[in-house]
Order: sequence, then C-alpha cells, then structure tokens
Amino acid sequence: MIRRLLLVRHGVTTWNREGRFQGHLDSPLDPLGEEEARALAGRVVREYSGPLLVTSSPLERARATARILADALEGDGRPVEVQLEPGLMEIGQGAWEGLTHAELARDDAERYAAWAESGGLQQPPGAEAVPDAASRAEGAVRRLLADQEAAPGEALCLVSHGGILRLVAGRLVGLPDTEAWQLDVDNASLSVLERVERDGPWRIKRWNDTAHLAEGRAADDRQREGEPPAL
Repeated sequence: MIRRLLLVRHGVTTWNREGRFQGHLDSPLDPLGEEEARALAGRVVREYSGPLLVTSSPLERARATARILADALEGDGRPVEVQLEPGLMEIGQGAWEGLTHAELARDDAERYAAWAESGGLQQPPGAEAVPDAASRAEGAVRRLLADQEAAPGEALCLVSHGGILRLVAGRLVGLPDTEAWQLDVDNASLSVLERVERDGPWRIKRWNDTAHLAEGRAADDRQREGEPPAL
C-alpha cells in the first residue's frame, strides 16, 4: 500500500530565471536545473531505501528531472521506470505562455495588474482555471494511488510543477484551493505527504525542502519579492 507521496518540482529552467510564463510550453532544464535535479536525486537515494514508483508530467522539464532521479535509483541497484501522466502537466497559461513579467506589465498592463493583485489566482486570458487544474491533477493522482495499492513501492514519487503540486497537496490534505495556492514550491524542492491507514487522511510531513541545494538556496528566490510565480 502506498503510504508516502514524494512531491518533486522540476529543476530550474532558463525561463524560470527570466520570469517567463511556461505553462504547457516545453522549456528544458538549463545546466543549473540539471545540477539541482542531481542533488535532489542523491538525497532521495540516501533517504528512501525501498522501491520507488516514479510518475512524471510529460513536459520536458519535469521528464528530465524524473529521468535523472530514475538514473540515480538505478545506480543504487533499484531499477525504476518513469511513467508519464498528462494529468500532472502544469496549469495552462493561455495567451501569456512564453512572455515575461516585464513584457506583460508593458503590453497587457491592466490584465497583468489584475493578475498580480489576485496573487495569480485570476488566470491569464485563455488559461486553464485553477479549480479545473486542481480537479484534473487530483483525479490523476487518486487514479495512480488506486492502481498502485498492491504495488511493491515504498513510496510514489510525483515529478511535476509548482502550480500543480501545491493544488494536489492541498486537495489531499483538505485545504481550499485558494489556501493551497499560497504554498511555496521552489524548483528542485522535495515535499512529503504520509498517511497511516489505507483510507486514512494524508498529512504533510515535509514541505518545500531545499536543504540538498547549495547553501539551501531555492531557485525561486530569483523572483522579485512579492511577485506571483510565472508558472
């Protein structure tokens, strides 16, 4: 029975560091992101000794992070296959995908100001609604858990994106989407949810842990203070 969920956000991308909206676009890890993913993988190998089941968003930045984790597990003698799950894709950002905060503040000032004032809850034009994304991701995770109840894994590891991971965690522990949206989820962070009984409640054991990164640095610190994330 799966009693532990490891929630992993992908390593940093150039677009993360530029404050560029990614959404469903397929931006890859940059060299720093690959380094972060290797540091994260080393920590998971050290701290979780049993079999792991790894499921990833199909977007390249998450898939590459998951592959680095799987390679580290295989090097530790634990072969693992990365399963791709479309339900773990980041929230679509509509017309703003590929654009930066600075470009939007200049070229779409009124809607950008409303977005920033809402903390990112008022999505960009043509974007996926936050409740819809939360339901989509929650459904995928609950299907994965049901499918793997009899699997030998000690934990299910989900490699995904900042927006989706906070919403999934919130749904599992009973937080409203508006509260879950306020959780920080930094690049290459590790969060852990646990439950004691098969149908028991999920509890947050660890959240947004980046101690494995250099000097505990979180990649999202590159954002301007108080600025909602460009997903």
